[in-house]
Amino acid sequence: MPAIRKAFSRSALAASLLAGSMLSPAAHAQEKGEVELSADLLTYDADTGEARALGRVKLVHDGMVLEAGEIRYSEKTGEASAHGAVTLTMKDGNRIVAPQIELTDNLKRAFVEDIRLLLADGAQVAAKSAMHDENTGRTELDLAVFSPCKVCEGDSRPPLWQIKAVEVVHDAGKKRLTYRDARLEVLGVPVLWTPYFSHPDPEQKRASGLLPPDLKTTKELGVVAAFPYYQVFNPSIDATLTPILTSKEGVILAGEYRQHVGIGQYEISGSATPANDYDENGVDTGENTVRGHFSSEGRFQHDSNWRSTYQINWASDDTYLRRYDFSKVDTLISDYNFEGFFGRSYVGASAMAFQGLRQEDISGKTGFVLPLLQAEYVTDAVPIGGTVSLKANALMLHRTDGLDTNRLSISGNWRRRWIADSGFVFDADALIRGDAYYITDANEPDDPEFGGDGGTTFRGLSRITGSATYPLVRYGANGTHVLEPILEVTLSPARGSPLDLVNEDSRAFELNELNIFSAERASGYDLWEEGSRVTAGLRWRYESSDWLSHVLVGQAYRITGDGSEFDDGTGLEGDVSDIVVRTLVSYKDWLDIQHAFRMDESSLALRRNEVSLRVGGTKSAITLGYLNLDRGLAQFELDDREDREELRATAHYGITDEWRLYGSIIQNLTNGWDGVEYDIGLGYRDECVEFSTTVRKTYTRDRDIDPGTSILFRLKLKNLG
Repeated sequence: MPAIRKAFSRSALAASLLAGSMLSPAAHAQEKGEVELSADLLTYDADTGEARALGRVKLVHDGMVLEAGEIRYSEKTGEASAHGAVTLTMKDGNRIVAPQIELTDNLKRAFVEDIRLLLADGAQVAAKSAMHDENTGRTELDLAVFSPCKVCEGDSRPPLWQIKAVEVVHDAGKKRLTYRDARLEVLGVPVLWTPYFSHPDPEQKRASGLLPPDLKTTKELGVVAAFPYYQVFNPSIDATLTPILTSKEGVILAGEYRQHVGIGQYEISGSATPANDYDENGVDTGENTVRGHFSSEGRFQHDSNWRSTYQINWASDDTYLRRYDFSKVDTLISDYNFEGFFGRSYVGASAMAFQGLRQEDISGKTGFVLPLLQAEYVTDAVPIGGTVSLKANALMLHRTDGLDTNRLSISGNWRRRWIADSGFVFDADALIRGDAYYITDANEPDDPEFGGDGGTTFRGLSRITGSATYPLVRYGANGTHVLEPILEVTLSPARGSPLDLVNEDSRAFELNELNIFSAERASGYDLWEEGSRVTAGLRWRYESSDWLSHVLVGQAYRITGDGSEFDDGTGLEGDVSDIVVRTLVSYKDWLDIQHAFRMDESSLALRRNEVSLRVGGTKSAITLGYLNLDRGLAQFELDDREDREELRATAHYGITDEWRLYGSIIQNLTNGWDGVEYDIGLGYRDECVEFSTTVRKTYTRDRDIDPGTSILFRLKLKNLG
């Protein structure tokens, strides 16, 4: 028997069954307020005002689809009922399954017995009965069970976890679920009871409530349990408060505060705890103290040209952040930047402060910048077809107990590129710069290697750099080869800097593949490469649909000057530089091999050797990193430049779609196989639960931080926070 289809007006069938919050693909094709009803049999009694639909009944209206064996509706009483395997598909994809649904109060109140709600995200709710009131937006369920875990049809086993409650109330306005007399069951076994419990409904992406707790053990703190609580104040302000309980040192209180202020946003975080006091050797002094940290950062766009950013970081002592597992950094940086952007021109003012957390750091020798002023103006003029820019840089670096540096630099720069018809590419870059230094307390440098003479010093610098490349392209059947010889020549006076000039901003310089072809290889202002030189090299690239390969080789030759401004081991000391090589091999999305190394110019011994390997995809992958610094020097005592050899590895393996094994290792190979840190963990994740356990072992000691083993456990029940 073919189905009978009829369109009713809003008054004819009160299209707001269950509050009109249901979804149908056909609803968009309907006129607003109409109901489309199809059934095997459709009757309407004009005298009683009663409509009845029988057999494969389907009602579509305003974003909902109601399917049942029978639907009855009375215009006089405003009551309706649906019977026989009722299925209601709602606007958000959720479905209600029940034997029958009764609607009263002009269809604004609904009563359902033996209800089963199938949510779009896979969660399920079942209840003995349910009452929905459209006027208040509340749905009350009696003897209800909630679980996001999938249960196969016909499977009598309980879900992994579920919540059973005498009463569950869903407030649509607040988007929260509230339970009364509730118990949590895991595999059917009750593990927790509470008289009251509340959490956001699954559709709420940002709501106040408890977040998943963290549980771990450490040698210093014992058992550590963190219970974060997230609070939303309004759409632009939220915060997280985290009490952290430890079995050995009491309570740590941590928190975060975030706010958007229209032109930007900022956040504040910190922690504090009453703790035992330790001396420099990590021995408990028997006295009590307060330890903690504070940090804040923000970004603000004042108008189309001006912006400002800041970060503040402070810790009460050197080891607090690492001991309490907040951070592993060894230097805290605080700064403020106010910047203006005007086309290609720029102006900015900054202030910076540093807090060293290593044992050898001395606070009085640590500098702070107040201020750093920078400006660059790019002119519209194009002399000889090139771009002209003017720069100014002013630095005032102070130390409370050491050398102070004041510097002013002004420079002019001209650049141009030519591309010949034959394929040659020529670049020209000319610079002239003047620097003025004023140094005080020169007899108290933080590091004598980088100190300088006191008083006022001037220097004038100039150079002109020209480079030529000739890309040679060969198209093959499977890919493209590009071979590019590179020649760069820089002409500059052999002596432009005083012999004893302070070096504040270029101390960590080393020759590598990133700066070998730079006109100014040092990134800062203080270190200047004297004399004229030639840099020659070769770049090769191969690219196909699956493969990508890249090789770069370069070496510098000094024409004038002796390279004495560079320390031994940097790769640029002497007349001929070390040889720099970088290779890259990549295959599709699962293989990357990068190898960067520097060879001694005479013995070809490796002075710096870095290898990075990644194999695998999203499900399983392994990454290896190897670093070897061997500068061939009997003694090399500069900070952060000691010879070392190190191996790093991280890996994760997807055992199944739910189970994941992961781990990492750091080994110091300088003096044998010395462990630094390793961890290994196991994680599980499905539609209703996520948990992981990680074992971490450390081998390093720093005052009150001892080598030891820690265990971290995390459990998250989906849709509960």
